Amino acid sequence: IGVGSWLIVTSLNSELKLARQKTDFVSNVSHELKTPLTSIRMFSELLVEGRVADAAKQRSYLNIITAEAARLTRLINNVLDFSRMESGEKKYNFASCDLIEVVRSTAETFRPHLEANGFKFDCELPATPISIRGDADALSQIIVNLLSNAEKYSNGSVSTPSPRPNGEMAGVRGKEITLQLAQKQSPLPHAEIKVLDRGSGVPRGSEAKVFEKFYRAHDSLGSGIQGSGLGLTIARQIARAHGGDVVYEPREGGGSCF
Repeated sequence: IGVGSWLIVTSLNSELKLARQKTDFVSNVSHELKTPLTSIRMFSELLVEGRVADAAKQRSYLNIITAEAARLTRLINNVLDFSRMESGEKKYNFASCDLIEVVRSTAETFRPHLEANGFKFDCELPATPISIRGDADALSQIIVNLLSNAEKYSNGSVSTPSPRPNGEMAGVRGKEITLQLAQKQSPLPHAEIKVLDRGSGVPRGSEAKVFEKFYRAHDSLGSGIQGSGLGLTIARQIARAHGGDVVYEPREGGGSCF
C-alpha cells in the first residue's frame, strides 16, 4: 500500500508539473503572438494611412514589420514542428548537401536582423566543403533556434567579468554572437556547429532541464524574454534524428555555448 501510494503521488506530481508547464506554454505563446501582431498592425496602419512622410522612418517601420513577421514565422514553425514530432508525423528529407552552405545561408539570412539590433555577429567556416546526408531545412532550423536563443538571452545584457590568468578582469559586452563550424576526426569523424554568446547563460542546475519541452530557465513574462520553451527541445530532436545531438556548456568568460 505504501509503495502504491508513493507511485500514485509521484505520478500526480508529474502530471501537475506538466499541466503547469502547458499552462505557462499557452500563456507564453499567446503573449508571443500578441506582441508582434500588435507591432505589425500599428506600423502597417501608420504606413497605409500616410501618417509617415519621412522616407527613413518608412524604411524603419517596414524593417520592424519584416522582423516581427519573421519572429511570428519562427514561433509558428516551432509549434507546428513540435506537434508533428509529438504525434510521430515529422518527416525528414535526407539528401546529400554541403553543411558549409547550410550554415552560411542560414547565417546570412539571420545576420541583418542581428546587426539591426546592435549585435556583433561572426560566422567562422572552414575552407573545404563538408558533405553530409541530411535535411537542409531542418538543420537550418536548429541553427535559427540557437541563434534566436542567443539573441534573446544576450539582448542588452553584459556578461559577468571573470579573472584572467594574469589577474586582469575580462568583461565583454553581451551583444556578441559567434557561429562556428568545424570538422572533427575523433572519436569518430563528425561535424561540430557551435553558437556562442555573451549573455546571461543557463542558471546552475538547469543545464539538462532547458532541453525539456515547455521548460523555461527564466520567467519569460516577468523578465521580458521572448520564447515558447520549445526551441531547444526541437533543436535536439532534429539533431538526434541526424545521428547527432545538441548540448550546452558554459562559455569561458561568461555566456553560453550550444
